[in-house]
Amino acid sequence: MKGKAIIVLMIFSFLAAFSGCAGTKIYLMDVKYIPEKKAPPTSKTVGICPFEDMRKEKGKETIGLRHRPGKTIDFLNLKGLSLSESVTQAVKDYFIEKGFEVTDCNGWDKTAEGLDRLPKDLSLVIGGKIDSFMVEAKSGVTITNIQYSVKIEALIGRIGERKVVIRTIESAPRGKKMGFDPDKVNAELNNILTEVIQKLFK
Repeated sequence: MKGKAIIVLMIFSFLAAFSGCAGTKIYLMDVKYIPEKKAPPTSKTVGICPFEDMRKEKGKETIGLRHRPGKTIDFLNLKGLSLSESVTQAVKDYFIEKGFEVTDCNGWDKTAEGLDRLPKDLSLVIGGKIDSFMVEAKSGVTITNIQYSVKIEALIGRIGERKVVIRTIESAPRGKKMGFDPDKVNAELNNILTEVIQKLFK
């Protein structure tokens, strides 16, 4: 048994060393809201403004890094939509799931006074910003440590009350996995995004 364990460890070490010598990889992440149970339709309409990407990272398409053994770094990039578009669509999907009629709303200045200039058929208007959206993975010979960071601020304009509520939710869980599976990282990131959105608008 001891000999088999040594052989397995040698194989893992060889694979890790080989992957560390390989060129940089780019993993494409599909960022989205994970629907649960759709509620019956309501008569309410919500206007969704684009969520601004306020991250300081230079490459806006990059939402994660994977440090391989050695100095090689892989990138986790967005698939298709920008982060602003992906998060905005995720918020739309949340309200659709809750039975709301959803429409685009680009004319709100994020103030209570600005609510008076919006269409009268809206019940709510939603806007916000993305302060953090990042995954950092550090792979050893067999174990990968992963740090997630998602922070989103939402402005909720209640048309009838002429009131704006500001909420910020941040989630930064850590994980530890055997190897590195980009599909599982993507799924976990979408779980975190879904929980953040649900807490923002509960």
